[in-house]
Amino acid sequence: MGYKQKIKKVLKYFGDKRIKYFKSYNDALIYCENKNKGSYESKLLSKYRFEKSNNFLKNEIDFNVFPWINTFMTSLALYMNKNEGKFPSIIDFGGGCGESFYLVKNIFGEKNLSNSWIIESNANVEESLNWPLTSLLKYSSNLEEVIESNKINFFFSSGTIQYLEDPLIPLKIVAKSRIPLVSLTRNNFSLKKSICAQVSLLSCNGLGTHLKKYGDPKIYYPNSSVKKENLINIFINAGYKLVLDHKSKSGVYGAYNYGGDLIFYYDN
Repeated sequence: MGYKQKIKKVLKYFGDKRIKYFKSYNDALIYCENKNKGSYESKLLSKYRFEKSNNFLKNEIDFNVFPWINTFMTSLALYMNKNEGKFPSIIDFGGGCGESFYLVKNIFGEKNLSNSWIIESNANVEESLNWPLTSLLKYSSNLEEVIESNKINFFFSSGTIQYLEDPLIPLKIVAKSRIPLVSLTRNNFSLKKSICAQVSLLSCNGLGTHLKKYGDPKIYYPNSSVKKENLINIFINAGYKLVLDHKSKSGVYGAYNYGGDLIFYYDN
């Protein structure tokens, strides 16, 4: 199911019900935990996403359904152009089931996976051990440790930071480390920071055909919008250049929010 079809399905299901906002991330988390145990760390959600993606990548592969593909490939081209064709070592922050690295393997070869990492929730890291799909991939839930122990050239994140209590913390770590290329796509921006409970159907998570045996329950997780100016300033103040600032509708959640993709580059 494509991204636009997923959005239409959610809107049809939930109608005009108002989004529930909270004063703090913890309040939102408690609310979401009461609705579905584990919230974004739900073992059901992790297992569903891996099985669904495993089926998709084996049987239905269509790169056009990847909502992040244009920004990801643009970023790769930028880095390789600046570095005489050298392929970067990558951190995919919130990289789910490794779809971006499946793309890398098919286009650039398996050898280019050896120095790259997926940073994910503890539940996803644990679930990744159960699937052959991820046997070539490196998973961790500790961003700082991976950066300190490896030479990373490219930090990529798609529609992830807004699910953190403080979306800017990992970006401050990245900016301080001077990773040359930083690419952030499917961001949920707002003029004023807001925290809400995002609601989706299970079927709207992951890529590919819905697995009916799981049913289609509602999934709740906190969503913290980001002030775009604050995000950009983190990297500008660290000496980065803003290479791309592109509007996007993908990843947006909230009546007054807007989306966008950002690419930063740091020249030593």
